[in-house]
Amino acid sequence: MILVEKLCKSYQSNRVLDGIDHVQQRGEAVVIIGPSGCGKSTFLRCLNQLEAADAGRITIGGITVEGGRPPRTRQERERQRQLRLQAGMVFQSFNLFPHLSVLENVTTAPIVVRQMSPADAQIRARDLLAKVGLAEKAAAYPSQLSGGQQQRVAIARALAMEPQVMLFDEPTSALDPELRDEVLRVMRQLAEEGLTMIVVTHEMQFARDIADRVLFVEGGRVAEAGPPEELFSNPRHERTREFLRRVAAR
Repeated sequence: MILVEKLCKSYQSNRVLDGIDHVQQRGEAVVIIGPSGCGKSTFLRCLNQLEAADAGRITIGGITVEGGRPPRTRQERERQRQLRLQAGMVFQSFNLFPHLSVLENVTTAPIVVRQMSPADAQIRARDLLAKVGLAEKAAAYPSQLSGGQQQRVAIARALAMEPQVMLFDEPTSALDPELRDEVLRVMRQLAEEGLTMIVVTHEMQFARDIADRVLFVEGGRVAEAGPPEELFSNPRHERTREFLRRVAAR
């Protein structure tokens, strides 16, 4: 489902991604952990084409985009557009449209981008809002919702585009513990249903619970990877052990 080859990204002299390789099967849930500034979020943003990679290749669901230069031809621009449609993304901040109702937030992109009929988009949106536990909030506006509710709407909005892959960039970092748990419950359900996911998070217990594999990233590279029971219980590298000790001490 996902193939990343030699992905590189720099900001001026700061090399954020340094030749990352990654292979992920359909239905696999991968959690990425690591210190702040190690390249985790940049990796997701490159997958979703919010950032252009300096080098390397990204393939998601059979659609391939090359790094190194912006798309020039109509065919290259269409591949980039298709890759974006393959990868839904949920951010730290909720990024909902404040002037639109919850239902409108979820239906707008399918209608405009996928050219779904308004009636079909509404049916799907209501199903997804029920899935994330917010069926009764369809007519509400973002300002009337808690942070956890807004994040669950953001998840429903991303799912409404029917992506092949879901990318979560620290989706609970801005939430209080109680609100965080309601978002994590939805994400656990998605993982149990076999959705292909990449999650950047500092929630170590959540990573243990839902991940098929955990990647420890440092300095723009995957320093260690393995099943959660192996990586958390018996990490091979001292830097991984040091990071996990620091997280446990918080």
